[in-house]
Amino acid sequence: MDANTRQPVDDLVHWNGELSGLISNARRGEPASAVIFRRDHAVAAVEKVTTGLASSGQLTDWAQAVHFEDRVQVEDGHQDLLTQFLFEISTPELFEPVTHEICQRWLHILRASIASDAEVAER
Repeated sequence: MDANTRQPVDDLVHWNGELSGLISNARRGEPASAVIFRRDHAVAAVEKVTTGLASSGQLTDWAQAVHFEDRVQVEDGHQDLLTQFLFEISTPELFEPVTHEICQRWLHILRASIASDAEVAER
């Protein structure tokens, strides 16, 4: 696989750069191998909002782009959690506005899931 064809989607999932450019580049990108969307990607994106580096509207735009990108696959074993996260964050008009409290709730849920896996791995 050519890493250059995967890069725009990978950058989008990691939110590496200016959001509108990332979305535009991912949409124009060549078909490539899938990029795996993991819980740590979701945590990092939500932390951008809670630390003031991004707005809740930007988080919604990012979640929409990731959710509807055909070349993004969700981390095995966590499809329900991550799909629910993307769905709720990308469609606040159907659920709740993306507020600081909603971001904190998702951080708690996602971090608990990561910690649970780490605990199981230690056994």
